Amino acid sequence: MNNKFYGIGVGVGDPEELTLKAINTLKKLDVVILPEAKKDDGSVAYEITKQYMKDDIEKVFVEFPMLKSLEDREKARKENAEIVRKFLDEGKNVGFLTIGDTMTYSTYVYLLEHLPEKYRVETVPGISSFVDMASRFNFPLMIGDETLKVISLNKKTDIEFELKNNDNIVFMKVSRNFETLKEALIKSGNINNLIMVSNCGKESQKVYYDIKDLTEDDIPYFTTLIVKKGGFEKWKKFIL
Repeated sequence: MNNKFYGIGVGVGDPEELTLKAINTLKKLDVVILPEAKKDDGSVAYEITKQYMKDDIEKVFVEFPMLKSLEDREKARKENAEIVRKFLDEGKNVGFLTIGDTMTYSTYVYLLEHLPEKYRVETVPGISSFVDMASRFNFPLMIGDETLKVISLNKKTDIEFELKNNDNIVFMKVSRNFETLKEALIKSGNINNLIMVSNCGKESQKVYYDIKDLTEDDIPYFTTLIVKKGGFEKWKKFIL
């Protein structure tokens, strides 16, 4: 068979930030797999890319439920991989769309884990939220000998340790432990050394440099916070 399973990173929301490779790959697809956190949520990734797909493409929504049990999550992932295998065995080109980059905290990887090696796979990178933010607001992620660390925030993250030991820190999935993060930023003296963006690149985008009065209820799922211990002031002159 010459067909493939394609993983396609679609960036954070701006259709113009798709790569040429992503656009050309989308045109090859017979089936597109669209992940949902829960049934009937719809797909932001599809809305970003639909203009580049065949009119008769088959759309398949699959759930990646946020279950507490690892065993239950694994079961759901295996079932989704079986859906992909079925279409590949029919000789179809199958694509999986993922927000941001395909290999950065992506559900696409969970399908690869459960896909046998007999299938042909091609992965197309996309622009992650923190990369988009740096370019969108004209500041360097790191410069010279500075370090950068990317963290998926959770209840076990030692936030104070990370702030102490890194020059620049990207906190993703901020809504999962926002209050603790805010407290650590205040305690470490970094509460003014940050930018936080919700729904980056979308019409609903919100940008914050001051988060003191925000609560966890104010934070959408698609929110990324970047700390620059060197501060943002000298870069703000380029913000449109």
